[in-house]
Amino acid sequence: MDWNDVSTERLTQAIENGRLTRRQTNKALVSAGLMSIGMVFGPKMAGAAAADHPTVFTWSGYEDDGFMGSYVEAYGEKPNFSFWGDEEEAFAKMRAGFDPDVTAPCSYKINHWNDAGMLAEIDSDRLTNWSEQIPSLTNVPDTIHDGKRLWICEDWGQTSITYRTDLVDIEEESWGLVWDKRYAGRLSMIDSLIDGVMVAAIYIGAKDPYNMTPDEVATTKEALQEQIPLLRFYSNSMTEVEQALASGELVAAVTWNASALELSNQGLPVRFMVPKEGAMTWTCGLSLMSWADPAKLDRSYAVLDSYISKESGYWEITNWGYGHANARAFDNVTDEELAARGLSNDPDALISSGIFQAAIGNEPELQAMFEEVKAGF
Repeated sequence: MDWNDVSTERLTQAIENGRLTRRQTNKALVSAGLMSIGMVFGPKMAGAAAADHPTVFTWSGYEDDGFMGSYVEAYGEKPNFSFWGDEEEAFAKMRAGFDPDVTAPCSYKINHWNDAGMLAEIDSDRLTNWSEQIPSLTNVPDTIHDGKRLWICEDWGQTSITYRTDLVDIEEESWGLVWDKRYAGRLSMIDSLIDGVMVAAIYIGAKDPYNMTPDEVATTKEALQEQIPLLRFYSNSMTEVEQALASGELVAAVTWNASALELSNQGLPVRFMVPKEGAMTWTCGLSLMSWADPAKLDRSYAVLDSYISKESGYWEITNWGYGHANARAFDNVTDEELAARGLSNDPDALISSGIFQAAIGNEPELQAMFEEVKAGF
């Protein structure tokens, strides 16, 4: 079917049912005169709970029952959920007037969101599962301002390259694989500043990828321009990337831990790379919003507590392959299971081994540069 020639209603149904890839979705949205998935679905994309439940604004998938056990036990049903495609979309929607109670940004966004006056202080004493947090994740850089905790870690993982070991021939694992001309047209990058431009910055040897000098920015842009003709596509959809790796359309792609796990579970010969330059370590978590309804605050804390419980952590580790902030979540996962997910029974060592994502000092400049590169300039 030509998805560029359908009604908004049919397009909405197709997206909800997972029948479109990200590229098909974007083409169809543009054809329909819409700028984003959020314009199709509005602020609520999941079944609405009662009005006295808080609204959680997050990545799609985090509404799964595996995360909401203790909340549902306490209140009978899940909270309301709304989803973003990325944090830039989320920021724009909230600046335009959407007022969720709880959000789930990654740590490198906290400075930006706090500067905009969006975040409220979190009282960790109100969290029954706080004592089980991995110690190094209780004070992630940029998440405590003027002694106020504005964010708590929920999960973490690494950004690296998932590659087909039967289709790729390399002697040394390096980010350079996604610049390897032998595989032109069969490579993919994540379509985001933090996982796209920063990968290039690491590859070119920037001393601090998150605070580059003008010369390093110029060199990074050249590397991205050199890479463009080698890529099959940029994508934020790991499902799309995993399907392309499974079929052989791609031989290597920048992904998160879960993609390698998913493909390995399908019996495909893949590896999640440990690049010589270092993988990127990311931490994502939860924030309370400055405009949140005080009448829902107890339930908002219950949302946070449910996400950081050992039960939620075990579910996420075993089903998605990401690390979790609750140290006890690792207790019943074997070393073999952890290794298959690119994880370790020593989370602190693995977390510190990567290049820790941080606030991007010259973000507007780099975002503009990235858009120019993708547009062919």
